[in-house]
Amino acid sequence: MENTGFTKKIYLVGGAIRDYLLGLPTKDKDYVAVGFSENDFQRYQKVGKNFPVFLIDSHTQIALARKETKTTKGYNGFSYKTDNVTLLEDLKRRDLSINAMALDLNSNTLIDPFNGKKDLQNKILRHTSPAFCEDPLRILRLARFKAKLGIHWKIHPSTKVLVHSMKEELKTLEPNRVFEEIKQVLSQKNSHLFFETLFELGVLKEIFPSIYALTILKEYNPNHLESSVFVHTMEVLKRLDNDSLLLKLTALYHNIAKPYTYRNSKNPNEYDNPKKVESLIDMQIPKTIQKKMLILIGNHIKITHLFAMHPSKILDFFHSFKGDKTLLLDQIRFFEADYKRCISQAQYTTLESKKIIELFSQINSYSPKEWIQSQKSKPNGNQIKDHIQKAKINLISSFLSTLSDKQSLRAKPDPNH
Repeated sequence: MENTGFTKKIYLVGGAIRDYLLGLPTKDKDYVAVGFSENDFQRYQKVGKNFPVFLIDSHTQIALARKETKTTKGYNGFSYKTDNVTLLEDLKRRDLSINAMALDLNSNTLIDPFNGKKDLQNKILRHTSPAFCEDPLRILRLARFKAKLGIHWKIHPSTKVLVHSMKEELKTLEPNRVFEEIKQVLSQKNSHLFFETLFELGVLKEIFPSIYALTILKEYNPNHLESSVFVHTMEVLKRLDNDSLLLKLTALYHNIAKPYTYRNSKNPNEYDNPKKVESLIDMQIPKTIQKKMLILIGNHIKITHLFAMHPSKILDFFHSFKGDKTLLLDQIRFFEADYKRCISQAQYTTLESKKIIELFSQINSYSPKEWIQSQKSKPNGNQIKDHIQKAKINLISSFLSTLSDKQSLRAKPDPNH
């Protein structure tokens, strides 16, 4: 059905305008078409299942002006209308005032019905209309914008009240959609502000219950003087501001089992047990990333006293990386972030990173070929396996013997770190 009674007009909308007014670089541009129908854009690739969006190029897309009506709970619980929809109706459905501005391309006039420009100037994040509460994913977007724009930005009191009223709706969030938001959050700096904002809004428990549990555990020992484990976790995340998704997820979850083990386990120091950690992960992390994350968490205490361990245990430590030197370097990088973000009275020996990497290389480069050739009869698979194990342990023992007491990591391990 063709749109009728509307002057055909295309407007630049959303993030491109917001970022331009903030003096930030603009990469992607979104346009909204008022008075048009799908037939007007047949030459472009159409994407989107529920409403038509057309790709102009890799950084430009155009959508028909649309109006949304909430029909059921959840992210997909909307019906959409694109016939005879005004620009104002399209802007009103958007989440925040700073994202609800449009630019008339003909007159170069800014259209700002919700005072988004003023909110930008005052560093205020404010919902556009009560329709904000119809999509719980907007709470995550709100926290993401706070992280992106920085600590000096404030959430409007009326928006805080609206968010608090949405707590039940948060239970309908789809795990894959949540992780997509998390990926965007962790790809930028100040990602700790995202989780701190959810805590400020009183909804962290509903979305990430295991992370929330860190806020109500304080460790009374000289090695951790932070007000809560959550505070320490956020400090480590800050330290990893410019690092990978893997390291930031490791920071989020490296102490996640502490609340449980401190209150339910006879051995409260088993909080780095990968199986226990895995059971408490409260977002849908892809298995390839999660597997590496659990290795880093399982080893993050061991590496602090690696050369004080028995040679067989040291070998187990190195074998856990399955020859992946990059992952070992990630382990060392995480150690630096974790320990340098402790508020502690304890003194720790500096990690002998070069020695660790050297031993790792020696272990992984060992070949039993010469030993096999020296045997009178060809050894079977189990014999070769046993030889490799013994040879590597001997290699480790020899390596340790070359380290002076001053060089080795023989500090008493901190079971509470």
